[in-house]
Amino acid sequence: MFPNDLKKHIHKLHQKKYRKEFSEFIIEGVKGVEEALNSDLEIEAVVVEGSRREEKDISRVIALAERVREDVFFCGRNDVDTIKSADTFPGILAIARQYEVGLHDISIGEPIICLDGVRDPGNIGTIMRTADWFGIHHFLLSEDTVDPYNEKAVRSTMGSIARVKTFKSTGIAHSLEKLQKNGYSVIVLDLNGKPLKALKKRKKVIYVFGGESQGVRDEVRALADSTYTIPKIGGAESLNVAVSAATVMSHISL
Repeated sequence: MFPNDLKKHIHKLHQKKYRKEFSEFIIEGVKGVEEALNSDLEIEAVVVEGSRREEKDISRVIALAERVREDVFFCGRNDVDTIKSADTFPGILAIARQYEVGLHDISIGEPIICLDGVRDPGNIGTIMRTADWFGIHHFLLSEDTVDPYNEKAVRSTMGSIARVKTFKSTGIAHSLEKLQKNGYSVIVLDLNGKPLKALKKRKKVIYVFGGESQGVRDEVRALADSTYTIPKIGGAESLNVAVSAATVMSHISL
């Protein structure tokens, strides 16, 4: 039985204002739901397209959900158009509670990735997935950075959304200043700076990456303790922000 109220609720969660109101978000697909069920995320419900419940991967996740005592609901094919976020539905989704994160929760002496004005959800999701790979789990987001719980962003994390903690600032420069007072260094990645190979691995560091078109805002640049750049060898004008972040995280982790 698939409650109509639940169907309407899922449909609402495709909109940012309702994700914020309910502090919930949608995770779609076997990989994402499985990762969520194995994480510290609080899962409100798991929904499966009934005709696909016997598929091997989906049945495995259903068994996992039942084992950890989560509610599993089965929907009909006619419900899918209402609850899906893309053209195709992967057969399973979960409603999860957003982590309640304050600035103090990410300032625990470990590296922080700061995204300043990153508006593409695919990029933020890829950066989170890459950070998770390299063991970096704390994010500071500027007020104009895309919602990390956007469905495309969540899909792009491939399950890593269940392990990263993000704090959405209402004033990014002010948040960075507070972290500096707590002993953090601010390192800005920009087109003009010291070569990346000179960057040494440290714990209490915030690595700041700017948005795709505007880069790091001036007020944040002014706070930088150091500025580094990925040296250009070929003819491309710029690097995608997710590629830049991956390059830096690889450098400081290996």
